[in-house]
Amino acid sequence: MSTALQEPAEEFPPKTSVTAKLVNLFVSPTLVFDEIVASAPKSVNWLLPTLLVCVSSLLVLTGTTNAERTLAAIGQLTDGGKITPEQVGLLSGHWQSVSRAAICLGAFIGTFWSAFVLWFIGRIFLKNRFEFAKALEVAGLTSTILVLGTIVTGLLVAAFGEASARPALSLLLVKVDPASGARVAADVFNCFHLWSTAVLAIGLAKLSGVSIKEAGFWVFGYWVVLRIAFILLA
Repeated sequence: MSTALQEPAEEFPPKTSVTAKLVNLFVSPTLVFDEIVASAPKSVNWLLPTLLVCVSSLLVLTGTTNAERTLAAIGQLTDGGKITPEQVGLLSGHWQSVSRAAICLGAFIGTFWSAFVLWFIGRIFLKNRFEFAKALEVAGLTSTILVLGTIVTGLLVAAFGEASARPALSLLLVKVDPASGARVAADVFNCFHLWSTAVLAIGLAKLSGVSIKEAGFWVFGYWVVLRIAFILLA
């Protein structure tokens, strides 16, 4: 009696909800990105986490901003000649609205920019073509880490009573002038930014079909260049 050899069926990652993806990203981002690569693009995979970034940032803004800090910030803009006295009155009355709009706009711009960087690196340096929508999903899901980072930042601000407190090396220099070179340089090494950069490298490796080491070289290379630019411009 002859038996036919059966070829093993191709395994596909199990489909999960966007909520499950957000949770699993902290545990096993490789599994999350394997599913992203194997599935059709879904806008909710980047839209929901980006909205969560907006909400968490707005909550922290509300909890850490007071009239004294607002006036101090406006005073710095006035002293630096960045705004005219006529603009001070207008800005004072709409400070919260302007801040909220800037936060939400920045969250969406950040997600799209991160997706573009992944897509550009994959296309130009890794010589691999993949859909921009896929890169957008990876960038959006990775921004969930920034939600946690924003919450931790809010707790640090409340604990230290210092608006510039961050989960970075600068926490060791919390009493140093935020504008000093040492403080700016230390502030670059934010643990949540490093974490999200590592996860983006994993996502790029999955999208491009290269090793995490190769993808990490380009993603962290971009991160280093960008941070050096921030330090020089500070």
